[in-house]
Amino acid sequence: MTSRARNQAPIGVAVITLCCVVLVSCGKAEKTEADEAAPEVTITTVRKGKLAQELLVSGNLAALPNRDAKVAALVPGRIKSLLVVEGTRVAADQPIAELDSTSLREQLRQAEAAVTQAKANLENARLSAQRNEGLLQRGIAARKEVEDARTQLSVNEATLQQAEAALAAARTQLARAVIRSPFAGTVVKRFVGVGEQVDGSASQPIAEVADVDTLELLGTGPSSRLAEIRNGEEFEFQTDQVPDVQFKARVVAVLPAVDPVTNNGTVRIRIANPRRLLRFGMFVSVNLPLKENKERLVLPRQAVYPDESGEPHVYKIESNEAESVPVKLGIQTKDESEILSGVQEGDKVILVGGYGLPEKSKVRVKQ
Repeated sequence: MTSRARNQAPIGVAVITLCCVVLVSCGKAEKTEADEAAPEVTITTVRKGKLAQELLVSGNLAALPNRDAKVAALVPGRIKSLLVVEGTRVAADQPIAELDSTSLREQLRQAEAAVTQAKANLENARLSAQRNEGLLQRGIAARKEVEDARTQLSVNEATLQQAEAALAAARTQLARAVIRSPFAGTVVKRFVGVGEQVDGSASQPIAEVADVDTLELLGTGPSSRLAEIRNGEEFEFQTDQVPDVQFKARVVAVLPAVDPVTNNGTVRIRIANPRRLLRFGMFVSVNLPLKENKERLVLPRQAVYPDESGEPHVYKIESNEAESVPVKLGIQTKDESEILSGVQEGDKVILVGGYGLPEKSKVRVKQ
């Protein structure tokens, strides 16, 4: 080998080495650029757990039993004054209206006079009986006169008793001219105005009073799920009628009867309403917590995507590659879904960032 050839050999080796380095560097650069171009996703793990199941029941709000009354006058008369308006809070036995009591006061005056007269007549009869007893002992009066005096005394005693009973009745009638609330509550409706005549019967109420601090919901739902409801279960709920407010409630009873037409059962729920934001007759829906003892495969609902035909699937991640896998869903709650088939416990699936990914897409897992 000539000296010139020997001098050129190291140069060739250096050139080849440099080319290899450049090729490797380019390959790494291309790989890095491809990784950076892959979409970033958040993943979650298929796990076993108990679902916080709920049952939706709906119905209209009402007062508790015996805490809603249409209050009527017990005597006929003309409304003299109304002492409350709708929304007024009343205590037990508080007056809510008053009748014109002119005639009732006159009846009371007559009853008092009758008692006074009966007492006077009784006293006279007693004196007469005593006098005749004395005359009989002295042989001046006949026995018949004595017996007649005793009879008259008995009659006058009975007359006084009747007069006193009539007086008590007149006082009661006069007291009934003031209509009172049967319990503490809120006036939810007035039915009459000042000057109107009422007949003193339950068919013509003056006002409706109800305790609205605690309301009741007779909620209906599928009878097949009623056995999963726990009596005494306490929970909180929200309703569209009063948004952004949490109401505390408790299951009081699951009623035994089922509607034969709808196959729905009824749950009695007691609802605390201290701010009185809920109203009579409101239609509300609540989610009742159910018993749950079985462990299931669970994923967040956010991890389940619909495919082009609307069927559920998930993106399973293996080696940073997303594979679309169809799944079969079971029970679903507001936040989670039961997975019956398609994935196994421990599988990694996309939680955020999977919508619209092409099949077998490369992804970057967000750390």
